[in-house]
Amino acid sequence: MNIKDIAKATGVSSATVSRVINNSGYVKEDTRKKIMKVINDNNYIPSAVARSLSIQDTASIGVIIPDIENPFFSSVIRGISDVAEKNNYNILFFGTNENQAIEHSYLKTVQGQRLKGVIITPISENDMETREYLIRLNNSGVPVVLVDRSIRDTEFDGVFIDNIQSAYEGVESLIHAGHKKIAIITGPETSKPGKERLLGYKKAMKAYKLDVLDKYIAQGDFKVEKAYKRTKELLELSMPPTAIFTSNNLTTLGCLKYLTEKNLEIGKDLSIMGFDDIETLKMIDFKLSVIDRDAKLQGQEAMKLLIERLENKNYQSEFKKIILPHSVILRGSEQIIKLI
Repeated sequence: MNIKDIAKATGVSSATVSRVINNSGYVKEDTRKKIMKVINDNNYIPSAVARSLSIQDTASIGVIIPDIENPFFSSVIRGISDVAEKNNYNILFFGTNENQAIEHSYLKTVQGQRLKGVIITPISENDMETREYLIRLNNSGVPVVLVDRSIRDTEFDGVFIDNIQSAYEGVESLIHAGHKKIAIITGPETSKPGKERLLGYKKAMKAYKLDVLDKYIAQGDFKVEKAYKRTKELLELSMPPTAIFTSNNLTTLGCLKYLTEKNLEIGKDLSIMGFDDIETLKMIDFKLSVIDRDAKLQGQEAMKLLIERLENKNYQSEFKKIILPHSVILRGSEQIIKLI
């Protein structure tokens, strides 16, 4: 049973039932008794989350993430939760699965829930509908903080890394190892980090006078299955690359899945430089070279920025953009041993 069921059973509106449950606003005594009888007869227990959302002074924060199953975003969520818990904020998580329609639906829900603030990793920097939702939220006093990805032509607090420079350094490591035929499996075209990592790849290749070939630029989507297909296509070329730069952790896993199925060895048959470390591979001492960053710290800093906005009512300073450091960790998978 939910609020709508109680409203139907008693012949009143859902708003009236909500006022009785939350003991807010005027309700006629006989109406109140009728509603309470239905509640008691059905052992209805209001959801603590639903109750908090129906109260104007809720301490809940909405966190909208594109891929909850991605270990990077799991770490971001841990960082957000750590800071939120210490400061007595509740977190409501929404996973969009990189689907813009779902993102719009959640933003519409969040807009009507009277949350204190929103932390979001938007799917596309060019999505004007998401842009308008976020602007309306911010203008209505619900501050917005971006994590990892931004929205074009907007000003919000945010926590990012330098995607161009980090990708440049990763590809540069492959070049220093002796590679000349370097491919990239990119992120989605709508993703700013994806586009910037491609720019970093091109910048490094051009800086070292290496050809940037269309056949070595494989369009990915930050997902395992697309990366698997793109790896297959790259290695079936008449002149396949000797190294692949993978644009995120799930792309790396898709690439490794194909190599494993074909009994190809990293550092012998193909070299790899991945973006984002993968904890599971570290646990089994898999020698994968990566561009690393602190995802948990990104979440912590995002929540701190949001709290700073929330707890300083007259806070009118410029929006803050925090750029966190990255590092290139070389474990051997970037090396050439046997050229294809």
